[in-house]
Amino acid sequence: MLEKLALHKDNLGNQLYMFCFSLYLIVNFMAGTTLSRALGLGAIVVLLRLSQLAALLVFCKIIFFDHHKFNTILAILVGACFLFIVCKQAHELDPFFMYLFIIGAYGINFKQILNKYILVVLSMLLLVYAAAALGLVPNNIMWREGAGVVRAGLGLATPSDLAAHVFYLMLAFALVRDFIFSRQEIGFMALIAVLIFAVTNSRLDAVLMLLLLLAMYFRRPVFKAIKFIGVKGASALVVLYAFGNLLLTYFFDPYDPVYAQLDALLSRRLLFGNMAFEKYPIHLFGQYIYQNGNGDPRGFVVYYFIDSAYVQALMMFGVVFLLFMLGLLVYLLYRAFKKQYYGLAIAILLIVLSMAVNHHFWHISYNISLLALLAVLPPVSDTE
Repeated sequence: MLEKLALHKDNLGNQLYMFCFSLYLIVNFMAGTTLSRALGLGAIVVLLRLSQLAALLVFCKIIFFDHHKFNTILAILVGACFLFIVCKQAHELDPFFMYLFIIGAYGINFKQILNKYILVVLSMLLLVYAAAALGLVPNNIMWREGAGVVRAGLGLATPSDLAAHVFYLMLAFALVRDFIFSRQEIGFMALIAVLIFAVTNSRLDAVLMLLLLLAMYFRRPVFKAIKFIGVKGASALVVLYAFGNLLLTYFFDPYDPVYAQLDALLSRRLLFGNMAFEKYPIHLFGQYIYQNGNGDPRGFVVYYFIDSAYVQALMMFGVVFLLFMLGLLVYLLYRAFKKQYYGLAIAILLIVLSMAVNHHFWHISYNISLLALLAVLPPVSDTE
């Protein structure tokens, strides 16, 4: 009888988490669309309140449904307090919300989370596209500076956001299938990638999608290479790449022709990141940095935005937060190698690569790899 009650409690906790996850996915996705421009800034407040509701319910799941010891709960609360203070300092709550969903994913099957993510995000992409096509929400049209290329967001805040959504969606699909696809399926996804590039002209996301498709096509040798590199090698690559991006941005010189050419290829990401280093000091626990992106609901504003997730982590959230973020990535790699879930290791390396050029690492409607930190990982497929 007690076992049945415990099982029922676990099922209820899992259902509560999946409901909150779906709600927060929808809210987080909608926050990155042109909905706020159509409905006004009040829509942002409503989305924030729904985010807070989802986070509160997940916190209840952690406390009342998960089988954590008192010391574990105390550690969870300390971590939550640290992140809340740092996030309030930076005026950006996404890492705090992500933390709650990471902890709440304890005992949940990661593949179940992936399937829910694919269903919700794909549905939202189609709905927002339909809304933009019908004129219910604005279609954010931009020009590629100096190239005269038209770029469309199709209801997303920016064209780059649309391309990033498609990349992360493909990545989630690859994780569900453990990178096992037929040539026809890879060809179909390649066609989607080409169409998205034609619409958004997002070059960096196109490169990421190409790398993902190559990993699918050459799955066997890629998996062998990942196994050969090992967890220590992969962790070293992550840390070196992160600090390499920070140093490259810090020492950026707009008058150096090599730097200037690289910055042009990166759509001025080095310039804007370097401006943060010049204007603001580095803090242990972060600071507020005023930014305006292309998807700002107020319409035209003077553009200034830090796209690099590494520069954001250091300058907005502080040194301690940056080390915490890198620690999560290393532990996620450790879990992937320990469970021989090499597809997850490949996904992490691709996400790490993307973090130098986009800021969506802590946005759950893009990146859900962090939920694998405590979730139950699926059985591995044969890689030989």
